[in-house]
Amino acid sequence: MMIFVWFCALLVMMYSREVEWGEELRKKSGGAWLLDGVSLVMQGIVVPLMQTTYLYLLLAQCAPAIRGALSLSPAGSFLLNFVVVDYAYYWNHRLLHGRVLWRWHAVHHTAERMDVFVTSRNTLWTHFLIVYVWINALGVFVLKDPTYYILAASLTAMLDLWRHSEVMPKRRGHFYRLLSRALITPYEHAWHHDREKANCNFGANLNWWDKIHGTYLAPGVYPERFGVELEWTVFQKLLFPFRAGSAARLY
Repeated sequence: MMIFVWFCALLVMMYSREVEWGEELRKKSGGAWLLDGVSLVMQGIVVPLMQTTYLYLLLAQCAPAIRGALSLSPAGSFLLNFVVVDYAYYWNHRLLHGRVLWRWHAVHHTAERMDVFVTSRNTLWTHFLIVYVWINALGVFVLKDPTYYILAASLTAMLDLWRHSEVMPKRRGHFYRLLSRALITPYEHAWHHDREKANCNFGANLNWWDKIHGTYLAPGVYPERFGVELEWTVFQKLLFPFRAGSAARLY
């Protein structure tokens, strides 16, 4: 519920701050709405249900001895998800941009403008290639008290929505400078969706990993052109990326 309320709040903030954004929303094609709608249902409903039922039950059957075996403090439980899992996602995301998996992730980069609707835009199958699907269920299963682990996972989902929006403080302001010392903001993530320089800013929560591994980019201006053009039908984008033509690289 908290994540849904945040999603709605971002929509209101984006719509109220810029008339042009509302016009762009009205111009969005039926195929794009279908792609984003199905993807939002997958990421927002299907995947969480799968994590809390099938994966959890599978672990209960296959490895009952490790259920609740890990005891961490609230801070440790939170940081396990917010920092450690975040680092795993950084490498997961880089692999999705590699030669083998790119066609499964390219659909996410077809958005012509940043907005919360494209947060989960992907093929139906790509969601199962993302580390959160598997590792979050495992974390909840093995932790004695997963409350703060789940809180961190929820915060990650909220930050995911935020960084795909255009809602951000002024880049020259103190608040932005404070946030950008650690977090990937919508400004940095916009460069990840840039048509020419997308091989950067792979982090989800923290920008530390990009800074450590030399993939951080914050040039001081906002990108002008987003995304890759795919000559695929909407059903190829959703269901059959493995049968469609090659996906143009962004870099």
